[in-house]
Amino acid sequence: MNRALQHLFLTLALLTGAAQALAAESAPDRYVEYVELNPPFIANYGGPGPLKYVKAEVSIKVVSRDGEVNTKHHQAQIRNAIVMLLSSQTDDTVSTAAGRERIRIQALEAVRQIMVQEYGETGYDMIGDLLFTSFVIQN
Repeated sequence: MNRALQHLFLTLALLTGAAQALAAESAPDRYVEYVELNPPFIANYGGPGPLKYVKAEVSIKVVSRDGEVNTKHHQAQIRNAIVMLLSSQTDDTVSTAAGRERIRIQALEAVRQIMVQEYGETGYDMIGDLLFTSFVIQN
């Protein structure tokens, strides 16, 4: 019985090791890094009338080392696109959670399009997400 139990444990250990090795081979690279765009964005919005400001801190989630390097390299172009997007907003879009989410998605797509222009279709997949780590408005 002792020998049979040893054989069972050895078989289980070999199967577990083989399953782990197979999972490691088939699992995609789980690279994730957040690129903070500093300094924070400050833009006036809302068109004519009293000045209104939005201040946003932005982090971009990249999913590859190339994505991180390329995002940092094109940071000036990315910052310009986000400033232009923030400047075109209205009170309705910046003052509601749904409006801020639309702005976030538009900013994410703008960043992805910049990467596509620079690196082709693979540029789209370099960017995982865009997050507002802070979003403050002053009317």
